[in-house]
Amino acid sequence: MAKLTIEAYPGTLNLEIEGDDLQTFESLKAGQGIEITPEKPAFCSAKCYPVLIAGRIKGAIVFPLVQDYPENKMELIAPVHVRETLSLDAGDLVEVEIL
Repeated sequence: MAKLTIEAYPGTLNLEIEGDDLQTFESLKAGQGIEITPEKPAFCSAKCYPVLIAGRIKGAIVFPLVQDYPENKMELIAPVHVRETLSLDAGDLVEVEIL
């Protein structure tokens, strides 16, 4: 993803946003972001924001621009397999800092 300067590892890490963070997350999604248009028509456009995951992995939040997308779902991309790199289990908390 040249616009993000990331060579993304295949797939995303999906996080569920809860509580007070949900309002902050909604404000972020309303912002401008970096729009990505897919090369293949089978994929949707997305709005992205550069982030730092767990204080050490540069990545991006990807908001697919599709109707009825869950409002509390955050998809992250990174150049590494984030779940494996951070030894994450389902339900673990992950710090995501907007750059």
